[in-house]
Amino acid sequence: MIEILQYEFMRNALVAALLASVACGIIGVYVVIKRIVFISGGIAHASFGGIGLGYLLGVDPVLGVVPFSIASALGIGIISKKTNLPEDTTIGMLWVMGMALGVIFIGLSPGYAPDLFGYLFGSILTVPFSDIILMSILEKIISGSFL
Repeated sequence: MIEILQYEFMRNALVAALLASVACGIIGVYVVIKRIVFISGGIAHASFGGIGLGYLLGVDPVLGVVPFSIASALGIGIISKKTNLPEDTTIGMLWVMGMALGVIFIGLSPGYAPDLFGYLFGSILTVPFSDIILMSILEKIISGSFL
């Protein structure tokens, strides 16, 4: 069983899983206490609009995800503060809007769209070492600000 760790992609997957589990454990407590458990799915799916926009513009779809994710998170906060809507309602609205925009952008793109849902769900076996470094930095920030 230990022989599987001779492959770099398996080592990266194991380290990514460990880093993600620690980060999710720390942030998960905050999310449950604040009653915003819907937020991870909402922001992830709202970012599909960014994937569609990136594909439509012919750039790396990951470059479209970042602004959409940040805009979704800020939108949830701003709408929740300025209105009487509960955060879960705001999250649901942005979830649907982002998914709809992604479908529209992909529909407007010429030709056949590849499997863009892979950007939403991904595969832990394809985590590059550069992402491990980024995850480590984010882990340090998370653990320093919450603990």
